[in-house]
Amino acid sequence: MAQIKIRNISPLGDLDVPLLGQIVKHGETVAVPEAAAERLLAQENNFEQVGGNR
Repeated sequence: MAQIKIRNISPLGDLDVPLLGQIVKHGETVAVPEAAAERLLAQENNFEQVGGNR
């Protein structure tokens, strides 16, 4: 399964992300499964993709 790197850019700071079962710190980049990335990247004010094309 493909992994996509996303970064927390939320103006709220650290985010508790139940979909991932973890807290993603503000500015932190995490690799997530493609299906999860699609759902999280829909929250344009909270996450952005790091590298690659969408």
